[in-house]
Amino acid sequence: MLKLVKITAFAALFAALPISAVTPSPAMIAQIQNLSPAEQQRLAKQYGIELPAGAGANSTSSQAEPEVLIPKQHSAIREQSLLNSDKLAVDYDQTPKRFGMAMFDSQISTFAPIDNAPVAENYRLGPDDIVLLQLFGKQNSSEELKVSRTGTISLPEIGPVNVNGLTVAQASDLIVNKVREAMIGVDAVVTMGKLRTINIFVAGEAKTPGMFAVSALTNVTQALYVAGGVSEIGSLRDIQVKRNGETVARFDLYNLLLRGDNSGDIQLKHGDVIFVAPLKATVEATGEVKRPAVYEIKSGETIDNLLSMVGGTKAGAYPQSVVLERFDSNNLRNLLNLDLTNAVNKQMSLRDGDVLSVSATSPRIEHQVTLVGAVVRPGQYSWRQGLRVTDLVKSFWADLHMTADLDYALIVREVNDAGDVKVLQFALANAVNQPQSADNIELKPRDLVLVFNYAEQAVNRTALNDYFRKELQKRFHISEDVRWAAGQDLSAIGFSKLSESKEYRAANSLSVGVTNDVGGQKIVDSQQGNEQRRVSEQATIVGSTGAEALPGIMQHVMSKLFYDKDLLALSASFKRTELMYPLIEKLKMQARNGATPLLVRVSGEVRVPGEYPLVEGANLKHLIAAASGLTDSAYLGRAELTRADAVSSNTNSVEVKNVAVNLDAAFKGDEVIQLQSRDRLNVFAIPDWNIERAIEIRGEVKFPGRYTIQRGEMLSDVIERAGGLSRNAFMQGVVYTRESVKERERLQLKKLTDQLRADIATKSLSEAGIQTSPQEAMLMIDQLEKQPPVGRLVLDVPAILAGDITADIPVEDGDLFYIPRTDYTVSVVGEVQHASSHRFKDNMTVDDYLNLAGGLRKRADEERIYVIKANGSVVIPSTKGWFAVKSSQLEPGDAIIVPVDTEYKDSLGLWTSVTQIFYQSAVALAALNSF
Repeated sequence: MLKLVKITAFAALFAALPISAVTPSPAMIAQIQNLSPAEQQRLAKQYGIELPAGAGANSTSSQAEPEVLIPKQHSAIREQSLLNSDKLAVDYDQTPKRFGMAMFDSQISTFAPIDNAPVAENYRLGPDDIVLLQLFGKQNSSEELKVSRTGTISLPEIGPVNVNGLTVAQASDLIVNKVREAMIGVDAVVTMGKLRTINIFVAGEAKTPGMFAVSALTNVTQALYVAGGVSEIGSLRDIQVKRNGETVARFDLYNLLLRGDNSGDIQLKHGDVIFVAPLKATVEATGEVKRPAVYEIKSGETIDNLLSMVGGTKAGAYPQSVVLERFDSNNLRNLLNLDLTNAVNKQMSLRDGDVLSVSATSPRIEHQVTLVGAVVRPGQYSWRQGLRVTDLVKSFWADLHMTADLDYALIVREVNDAGDVKVLQFALANAVNQPQSADNIELKPRDLVLVFNYAEQAVNRTALNDYFRKELQKRFHISEDVRWAAGQDLSAIGFSKLSESKEYRAANSLSVGVTNDVGGQKIVDSQQGNEQRRVSEQATIVGSTGAEALPGIMQHVMSKLFYDKDLLALSASFKRTELMYPLIEKLKMQARNGATPLLVRVSGEVRVPGEYPLVEGANLKHLIAAASGLTDSAYLGRAELTRADAVSSNTNSVEVKNVAVNLDAAFKGDEVIQLQSRDRLNVFAIPDWNIERAIEIRGEVKFPGRYTIQRGEMLSDVIERAGGLSRNAFMQGVVYTRESVKERERLQLKKLTDQLRADIATKSLSEAGIQTSPQEAMLMIDQLEKQPPVGRLVLDVPAILAGDITADIPVEDGDLFYIPRTDYTVSVVGEVQHASSHRFKDNMTVDDYLNLAGGLRKRADEERIYVIKANGSVVIPSTKGWFAVKSSQLEPGDAIIVPVDTEYKDSLGLWTSVTQIFYQSAVALAALNSF
């Protein structure tokens, strides 16, 4: 009969639920396992439940642990979720959770059946309870006695004893006394065996309401576990136990969850009904509270009660300004500002739908100073009365990096409640070495002390670049195993682009190029419309698109540089201009309502030219110190200060005046010029200071090498410094190249190729139209563009060495003077049968050498044959015309050029110039490479 009741109860339970939503609790599983294998299989098949391995065997052992059954449909979903769990990096479900609902979460619940739980002494026996009797003394035996329906147990050799309604202690005393009276010399011990099963009903807003067969030891919370917990609209604070039509107990789960009070969690009896009332009122607590969630409230509960439920506010909360959002009588939302340090406000009653928002206090610390830059321990320090610079920086060796600039440091100080600042300048060397000096400035609350690296040096730049790489990886979801381009200074790239243009594009709308360790291509998620871009191996982080992402990140970093602890720790890795950037931007922003920005600029021969803050009492010495001092080439006798003096009322323009200043006198203190906003100082270089100008001499001189030159020095002087020419020097074959000439050739070559492209496009180069294939013409133009410019000057070296002033030239930086060995050959190149070189003979003419080369080819242009002399000049071998030379004037080292007949297939007249450029460049490059 009991088996039939169990099957009926389970059938009623599952029938009340949608099939797809069946998720049996551990208690239900344990009870299913007590059924016969056939009944287990029937229920599993009917309600879509997967039985665990070995579940088909009937197990009546009370020690067996039940396995959790998973519905087939839910099992598949959960397996897919586990497979995708590594991809779900962000939880997008921001809906506030109701407090206490996680108690019945089937994924984390550890509820198990209570068949083996200890039995309390106040437990009252009833039908189907098992009493274990152990006899010892003259007779030793163990008996398992079951309480009958009439409430009696049958003691061996004694008879029936009524135990119905007795507690365990009372029944034990009764049975022991009966044994002792009836059986002399025998004593007994009574314990409880398997307990009876009772039927309870869970009704109301439970997740799975219905009738359940549970252990007689089951209490209210255990019954709720069996029923799957409370539904989304069920109350956690109004759970009623009804017995015989009367409410015998009310249970508030909040008492158990928040205070550990389980006094209302009573033990159930057969036929009890657990009723979960509907949810009545909820409020939400957000912000700086310890347990933000949605809470169920009862009538009359106050804000103070809610604060107790949330566990109080966090340490960083600001209770003086709390916002309460609630519905008014017209069902419209209103906001109330409350000061919860006032006890009256904390006693305000809550209403359904209220939202209590507790904001955080300001992250700024009132009594603190911040030390930033080239210091060993940057960060925030406590301020006290009388605090000075040397209290933060006591030693050069212990507190500063080796790159620290000892002559220039700044203190940024707030001057009003609007956050406007002024800047004070001091020298760290004076402050530390002379504590009584004016440089050891007394600090005030919220002061910012900036210590810069000297010039544009930095400490541990790699750590800063790693920070930027991580920022890029987070923004663009770049894998950690991606290899970045070696040697790239990401922070410098980002800052240079940020400085070029303040209007930067948002970083999350651009792609970032990276390289792959094994070559090939790599797909990078660019966050641009959720599309994936394929970036080649050569597209590194400084590519045309990747580098554009850095200014946005740099701007974000600069905005929090002086407040973020992680960035403060990296502040020594910032260069001078980078560390100065947030301060410069702040000074520009506070220049409003016609006020001029407190900025000055220095350019020219200083180590770090740029824009700097205008400090109090600033003069030229302060500005030069800000720029890390003068360069070696700076001219102290004269610099120019440009000043915007006033705005002219007549022209509505700024009147600018230029003032010549003596820096030497300014440094000595003889001339003191106070700086004004927007002043510009330009420091000139010493005239003809460039000591790095040099010319290279190669080939047949006694001492070849690089020679430093001065402006106006002549080539003959440099040759003399090189010891003169050697015995094997070939003066007629000298190659002299110059960078300025090379640049002019590059421009002329570009102009020529542009002209050729235009002529081909318009078909205007031939009267009869272009006969040459456009593809062939464009191929020749491409080859012409690849032809490197030589930049060769034609010199008459014998005349220079003979002292001819008109033949001598002044040398320039980057010139190359090459004197080859004596050459006894004449080369023949171009449209001949066999291009070759032949030994020079005095009596041989151009025609003779052409004959040695096999004669002219069919496409040769016989009328335009020319000779490139060894010194680079070009002559025409003919006795006619103004520029003609005799064939007998050939010299060693000359090259006879036979051009192609451009009219053989078409009439492109400019091709003659093109081929001449080819041949002349080839001859010069061959000469340079032969040494």
